[in-house]
Amino acid sequence: MKKWQIILGSLLLVIILAVGGYMLYVHINTKQADNQINRIIEEAGIPENGVIVIEKTKYNQKMLSDEWWTKEITTEKDYENWKKTVKEQQHFLNGDKLTSKNESKLDTKTNCELKYNFAYYKNPDKVYGDYVISGDSVSSDEATRLFAYTIPKNHLPF
Repeated sequence: MKKWQIILGSLLLVIILAVGGYMLYVHINTKQADNQINRIIEEAGIPENGVIVIEKTKYNQKMLSDEWWTKEITTEKDYENWKKTVKEQQHFLNGDKLTSKNESKLDTKTNCELKYNFAYYKNPDKVYGDYVISGDSVSSDEATRLFAYTIPKNHLPF
């Protein structure tokens, strides 16, 4: 009986150490990815106090593939421009009509349809930024009309 307890205890310890090591790895690398993404946000001229984080930096990996981290933001300026545009056009950028029932969406900054998506890839070490309007990626030419800031060209995916 004692032999089985030692074997099970050892097995449990190995599992706990493996899971803990993986969680530590993800945490440390997520911090590094966040720093890399924030560096590109700063290069784009977006002030730190003007950033509205929609989705914090998070770890992604598909089975047996490269890993990447993503972060989704908007800015105070983009939020104000979006709010003004929706009120003037009387519809959201996704085409939904502005009504008294959904007008309260304009009061929540994270509902802004003008978003910047950033992805950090560790191999090769690169950050890509993308303009997103109502869930759809748009070209940098189209984005210059609506977005307040410009992602550096060497960090655009296309």
